[in-house]
Amino acid sequence: MAAKRENYDNEILNLRAFYLTLLRKIWILPLFAVIGAVVAGIIYFLANVVYAPARNYVTESTLYLYFAYDENKGSEVDAYNAYTWNILVKDEDTDLPIKTKDNILDMTMENLEKAGYHEVPGVSRQVVKDSLNADIPSDVRVMILTVSNPDKELSGAIAAAAGEALVKYGDLNDAFTQIKLIGRTETKMELIPDRMGVAVILGALIGFIIATLGLLIIRSMDDTVYVPEDAERRYSLPVLGVLSSKGQEEPSFFRNELLLVFKDKFKANNKIALISADDKDGIDNAKRAAERLTEVIGNGLAGEMPSVNAMPLPGNDNESREKLSGVDGVIIPVKMGEHNGAMTEHLISLLNKLGCKIYGIVIVDADMKFLSRYLGL
Repeated sequence: MAAKRENYDNEILNLRAFYLTLLRKIWILPLFAVIGAVVAGIIYFLANVVYAPARNYVTESTLYLYFAYDENKGSEVDAYNAYTWNILVKDEDTDLPIKTKDNILDMTMENLEKAGYHEVPGVSRQVVKDSLNADIPSDVRVMILTVSNPDKELSGAIAAAAGEALVKYGDLNDAFTQIKLIGRTETKMELIPDRMGVAVILGALIGFIIATLGLLIIRSMDDTVYVPEDAERRYSLPVLGVLSSKGQEEPSFFRNELLLVFKDKFKANNKIALISADDKDGIDNAKRAAERLTEVIGNGLAGEMPSVNAMPLPGNDNESREKLSGVDGVIIPVKMGEHNGAMTEHLISLLNKLGCKIYGIVIVDADMKFLSRYLGL
């Protein structure tokens, strides 16, 4: 019964190889953190400096509320809170047939008129309403009236007009015996806290997380080969050995393994074709693999080295059938760390259809340091 093959898109993840390959790209994480910090800093600067709205001038008035005695309750009136005051200081009575005497907004506008601020687009009722905010921080008897407006003089004028209106409201409304203006702060430009540092840290964190997730997703969907055992599970073919890149010293451990396998499986009269899935055009990769194979194990096999010849992918050569019939079988060199999983799968499928014997796979251009770390050598 044939062994079930694991395709590269549904194979069990080799966590040891997975994390070792991630460590090779660990430099991406701090890079993205720096990029995220810079981008966040630029965005914050543009939003809060270059394209920031006009800064407001702020002044605060403190008023003390003397509530009248409510005989029905047997205590002072205490039904006024921050929400109530915000409604009262901005309340309109323009739709009423007869204006009330104690409308705070009307009295504020009248006071502004007396101060020379006539109701024009710059000092409209809506501008005054948008500038006012009444708050009761804790004690219901203490009100903080805040005025915030881009015009410094107007901000102070609105505060004076609204404060006077509230004092008069205390005289007209039965709920109060008196509303007293205790004091008012100097009109100053609104202070906006500088959160550039927070923005930079947040940007760096987001960049780091994006890079981490990106590496995990890309690596989990990767079809590259890093470890011989993974290739064997994926393709149900033996990995005959691994070869380092040309010009690099072949570790004796991996050279001896390759020699042992070739001595066991091949004779001097064997004719073997090397076909690389990485040769989309030509046969350069197969040639380099054949040369490197002969270079690494040729001396060790003495006169028993089989004939190894490079061949192009069958799809690129109309004479592939005839050429394959003249060899005993095929070895497929697979580059380590290259995205060639799907093409290797396709090549194996085609060779099987043609009835060509596949001896196995040789991993070429291998990262020997990575394999040594993986195997604990």
